[in-house]
Amino acid sequence: MGITCLVRWKNATGMRDFTYIAEHITKTLHGKNIGPWSLSFKVFRDVDSTMNNNNNARQMTLKDSKLLYQVSLAQQPRHVYCMVEGSVVVEAEKEMEIILPRLKNLWQLRQNVTIEGTSYEIGDFTLRVANILLGSAYKGLLLEIDYHPCSTPNNARQLFQEFVESIVPSTAQLSCEYEYNYEQVGLSNYEFTIAHTSYQYMQLFRNDGLF
Repeated sequence: MGITCLVRWKNATGMRDFTYIAEHITKTLHGKNIGPWSLSFKVFRDVDSTMNNNNNARQMTLKDSKLLYQVSLAQQPRHVYCMVEGSVVVEAEKEMEIILPRLKNLWQLRQNVTIEGTSYEIGDFTLRVANILLGSAYKGLLLEIDYHPCSTPNNARQLFQEFVESIVPSTAQLSCEYEYNYEQVGLSNYEFTIAHTSYQYMQLFRNDGLF
């Protein structure tokens, strides 16, 4: 599957810049539109069964509670990927999307985001582009980039940087990481998987405060 890099174009302006990317890819870089794609990102907060009606106790519990992140990607339709803060990334069957919302005594849904966009093939790269909408709030343009010839994580920083520079204008304000410590969340530093991509989404949403 290659390796993946996520980029958020923070100061993008909605459909105008989405159209700019699409036209630049197809007309200048001779990329091919290969159809729609989507992802689902959910955040759950753990529920303390001992929480009482005292407001101070409630506020203290929320402050100390943990978050569970769940990512579902169109390129892996049969699985979802979950991580509790401070733990490891776990691959689960798609049914987990149904099970977790039912565990209301354990986990309470805090954020539910579905992002839909378009995929393009450009030589050795696949680019997925979508606007990020959280409710009615626009949060920039999302770029998910796959580089197919490489399968080793953290091994194509320069290639990703050059590719990103070739598709966004110089005025673009970007949020991205090119290297991650995958082993700390139980993932391989030697073989890239969809779980690695899911972890990148968890980091992007958490670090950029998108929930």
